[in-house]
Amino acid sequence: MPAAVLCAICHKRKPKRYCLGVRADICAICCGTEREVTVDCPFDCIYLRESRRYDRKRTQPPAGMPFPEVELGDRFVEEHEALIGRIGYELVRYTVENPKIIDKDIEAAFAGLVRTYQTLSSGIYYESAPDEASAVGVFRAIKSFLDDIEKKAREQGLVAGMKESDIIGSLVFLARIAAVHDNGRPRSRAFIDFLRQTFPGAGVKKEEPRLIIPGA
Repeated sequence: MPAAVLCAICHKRKPKRYCLGVRADICAICCGTEREVTVDCPFDCIYLRESRRYDRKRTQPPAGMPFPEVELGDRFVEEHEALIGRIGYELVRYTVENPKIIDKDIEAAFAGLVRTYQTLSSGIYYESAPDEASAVGVFRAIKSFLDDIEKKAREQGLVAGMKESDIIGSLVFLARIAAVHDNGRPRSRAFIDFLRQTFPGAGVKKEEPRLIIPGA
């Protein structure tokens, strides 16, 4: 069989569909096995969107949630909806500007941020930045965003500003949502996709966001 009519990934099977990630025709098997593994799939790929629905049906809840020692009360999300929403909105804005960011980068940034604020709440300031440069970028962006909120609060005369416990809880909540959406693929952006659908205006126009959790 001529090379021109073979799958652009395996070069063995007959192609069945056009892949937006590799910009070439590929076979259905490679589409399923290489999706978000070796291929950076765009959010609007119809096969990726279909796989998201399939993943939600078959994926088991994670065995353990991030930071299990952090207890969130029954009304935590309701009482801190604005802060959670602003962080989520900022994440979408950042990923729009940095399209190479993947879920693992955000999860690593969450972990570093939580540890940083836990240390701060004990009276010591020490940044627990992630190792990967891409995750560090997310870490810095969200940390700067939270610092800016604190600065504006002081300028408005709100001396207390935000409590470290509120920031920690909000970050832990989002980290747990990210864990639920983790499909295990190395280049997964399922959590980012969830945030994009939750905050469709991020990166397009400025507005005060509110967290909306589908199915809640």
